[in-house]
Amino acid sequence: MVDPPFGSTEPRAPEHDGGVSEPTVHDAGWSRVADRLAPSRSYWLGTVNRNGSPHAAPVWGVVVESDLYLYSERATVKAANLSRDGRAVIHLESAEKVVIVHGMLEDQGHPRDRADVVEALDAKYDRPGDGPYLPSHNDEFDVVYRLMPAKALVWDLDDYEGSQWRWPAG
Repeated sequence: MVDPPFGSTEPRAPEHDGGVSEPTVHDAGWSRVADRLAPSRSYWLGTVNRNGSPHAAPVWGVVVESDLYLYSERATVKAANLSRDGRAVIHLESAEKVVIVHGMLEDQGHPRDRADVVEALDAKYDRPGDGPYLPSHNDEFDVVYRLMPAKALVWDLDDYEGSQWRWPAG
């Protein structure tokens, strides 16, 4: 299928039925993905602009009980995009240790409503100078998102053939 041009009002057919797989503690495959996401300091977030063009931005986030949480300011382009269309793609910084996750980002409200996430962010981002970029230190960060994953692609470039796998399998 060919994507319509940027700015087109022609609808784009979804690549899948739109169903989102909810990770559970019993889902060993998703746990493997979450374990690979957790140690990363930064992530790339892709969202969809109003005109259908892609938007990419680096973000910080944290895995809590196998869920990936990201945060932002509602005034940003990424937050405006997510308020219109929650579809997102998230991937690690590395092009050699690859994790790409497609799914939806669910608005969890203000960071003060997710103290567990804010505490986990503070524990993860503890370098000198990190504080101003965390919701516990900066009230401008006013939204937390939880990833609702639909699929993930994983591989290590060093052993591409032996390491590549997908979640869910199939």
